[in-house]
Amino acid sequence: MLFVALAMFMGSASGYANAAETIRGASEGKVEYRILHSKYDEIGSDILTFSRNGEDLIVDVAINIEVKFLFITVHSLVSERRETWRNGRFVAYKAHTDENSDLIDVTARTERGKFVVEGPSGRAEADVPVFPTNPWNPEIVNSTVQMDTKTGELLNATVALDGAEIIEVAGRAIETSKYKVTGDLERELWFDANGNWIQLRFPKDGETLTFTRVTPLE
Repeated sequence: MLFVALAMFMGSASGYANAAETIRGASEGKVEYRILHSKYDEIGSDILTFSRNGEDLIVDVAINIEVKFLFITVHSLVSERRETWRNGRFVAYKAHTDENSDLIDVTARTERGKFVVEGPSGRAEADVPVFPTNPWNPEIVNSTVQMDTKTGELLNATVALDGAEIIEVAGRAIETSKYKVTGDLERELWFDANGNWIQLRFPKDGETLTFTRVTPLE
C-alpha cells in the first residue's frame, strides 16, 4: 500500500511538502480506484503500482473501462502507462491505449530543460516541471502545465482550493481537501491530510467520471 508521508495544510495549496520529499517517502505497493460513470454506474478500475529502479520511482498505471448497455459493450478502454520520477521530477513517460480498437501511443522525456512529448498530434514541448494528469502526487496542486496521460497533450492549468469534504474509503470516513482545476482542462481533485489522492472527477460527453480510492488507508 502506498502511504505518502507529507503534511497538508487544509487552507493552502502551498502547504504540501516538496515533491522530492513526497517521492522519497513513497513506498512500493499498489493502490486501486473504482471508476464510476454518472449514467452507467461502475465501469472499470484504475490501478497504480509503485516500484523502485535505483533512485527512480516507477508508477505503472493500468486502466480498464467497459461500458455496457443492454448487455452490449458500447465503449471500452484498456491502457497501460508508465511514469518515471527522478529527484522529485516527472522525467519520462510511455503509454499504450486501446480505445474502441483505436490505438494511441505516447512517449515523453526531459531533454535540455524541456519536457518533450510525442503523441498522436506530433511533437510538443514545455518548460519543466510538467505533471501528468494522473494526480497521485499531491504537488500537482501547484502545477501550471499538465500532460494528458492518454493523448500526451500539454495543457495549461490553474489549481485552486475549493473547500473540504468527507469521502468514504473502504468503509472509513476520510477528511479531504478539494481542489478545482481550470484552464485547458476541467476537473476536481481530493486529497487527504497526508497527501494521499482520494478522488478525481471530470466531465465526459455530457456526463461525469469519478475515480474513487478503494484501497484502505494505513
